[in-house]
Amino acid sequence: MQINHPKVSVIIPTYNRRQYIERAIESVLKQTYTDYELIVVDDASTDEGVNFITEKYPAIRLIILPENHGAGRARNEGINIARGSFIAFLDSDDEWKPNYLETQLKYIQGNPNIVLSFCGCVHQKQDGSIEKFSCKPWLPYPNLTYHLLSENFILTASIVVVSKDALNKVGYFNESLRLGQDKELFLRLFCLGEVVHVPHYLATKYSHSSNATGDYKKWVKATFDVLTAFFDSDLSHPYKHFEIETRSHNAMRLARILWYEKHKFLFAIQMLFKAFLISPKYISYHVWKKIVKLSTLTPLYRCAEFVHSKLKKLTP
Repeated sequence: MQINHPKVSVIIPTYNRRQYIERAIESVLKQTYTDYELIVVDDASTDEGVNFITEKYPAIRLIILPENHGAGRARNEGINIARGSFIAFLDSDDEWKPNYLETQLKYIQGNPNIVLSFCGCVHQKQDGSIEKFSCKPWLPYPNLTYHLLSENFILTASIVVVSKDALNKVGYFNESLRLGQDKELFLRLFCLGEVVHVPHYLATKYSHSSNATGDYKKWVKATFDVLTAFFDSDLSHPYKHFEIETRSHNAMRLARILWYEKHKFLFAIQMLFKAFLISPKYISYHVWKKIVKLSTLTPLYRCAEFVHSKLKKLTP
């Protein structure tokens, strides 16, 4: 770990994560790439995390915030004192593989126009089961900004390395967002330059009972708060024409998750209705495609075409 002029600044925000923080810190200290500094920002924890870090890791740059303001403020405080040309984020309950920084730096330094790199990750669930996510974008949109507006393919900030210069240009995390502030920042960064996907599983994301995303009502609200914050940004101007569609699409996506994964059927129906109210044309088009795909009988196909022709006349 370098002290004076590091290439990378690793920032770990933490709040009452005493039981997890050691795992995160140790995964940084075991990196094969050593030209980095480690900054831990404690967001006014009430557990023994600060004392533990101070005693066991005295060389770490530790910032202690007097009041709790959320991960956005904590990360911003870390960025403000960071000395590296690149910023790597790690959540305090996640961990990296030893070659994480070495591999990410090979990709992000390969082109001066690259502002952000992200890799695949392993998700370890509460029941101990493991699922791998390559996080590689899969939809045929013109660019990744459209894709990220539609789907959350960057599952966690723990798989992202960012150019410090790019952060200085677009601004830091939106501190008004308690959830989803990482996605909103990534959207702004995507508008600024190129992004590279690293085809390796270099991080592990852990689920546990105290995850902020466990409250489905909060993350449903956060989804639309993030869209509002992004579209209020000047950087979003080239994508304003996509706002209604992406809001409708996200409502429909949330409905699917709430129905199949969370089994919150009433809320799922509400989200589907919301999607239709936002853009009847968009939803009718996708429903029509589903009907046509499943249709094997000519009368049903003609019926679908008729319904679609009528709904097309509706405005968003």
